Amino acid sequence: MVEFTISRENFQNFLSSFGKDLADIVIKAKQNGISAAVAQDTHYIRRNMDCGVSQTGNLYITDIPKVKSFLSTTKESDLTINQVSKTGTLHVRCGNSSLQLPTSSYIQSQEKVGLIEKMIKESENSMWKKWANIDLSHHAIITAASLKPATGFKKVLGDKYSCKTDFDMEGKEFVIRGGSSSTGKMFIRAPLKQIDAPNKLARSAYDKWLPELLSNLPNGDLNLYTGNETVLVFLQADTNFLMIIVDQQYEED
Repeated sequence: MVEFTISRENFQNFLSSFGKDLADIVIKAKQNGISAAVAQDTHYIRRNMDCGVSQTGNLYITDIPKVKSFLSTTKESDLTINQVSKTGTLHVRCGNSSLQLPTSSYIQSQEKVGLIEKMIKESENSMWKKWANIDLSHHAIITAASLKPATGFKKVLGDKYSCKTDFDMEGKEFVIRGGSSSTGKMFIRAPLKQIDAPNKLARSAYDKWLPELLSNLPNGDLNLYTGNETVLVFLQADTNFLMIIVDQQYEED
């Protein structure tokens, strides 16, 4: 049996903070709150949230859209969630309304979590200097607010575009550009501080899902780790937040 109580708004935000297309999740309820991690081909996200936990354990949700829809039908401020076992019925109670959902034994978002977390452990042991034997040579502090304007790329550039990033030592900024020379480009320039990097540009390429993922960053400062043609790592140690965004092959515009 696992059970916790959380505000409806906080739980909605928690479920939404792993990406808009997420269908299922495993939530770990510990003494002082909940945590979860998901992994896709494009990214890994881990985050925590404080709440009241009466029974610790793992809670399995296999239909996140239906849970979100249920939460949108009530205005009650708090909800209680419980489940007896991995394949047991999920119970969500909010005021006088309640939802019961069956649970599958297969959680797609967890399929790659174990492998990614082994790689994370190796990177933590190297103090985030490497990712899968590739140098994470460029490190700095960056604010989430300075990156979130990239979510406007879709409105300006449409549905078909790719993104490239530059860690610019000389300008002390992290540059995200979307689009191409033939269709037009849009740029976001985010200031960097406490830079620890060689005096050379680090460039990587991503698809259009990069801005969508950046919208899930928590507020405040984050540690940014990257290198030339490799992943982006965003770490906020005090909240235990971690996001790793997977790169693709870099090609010149």
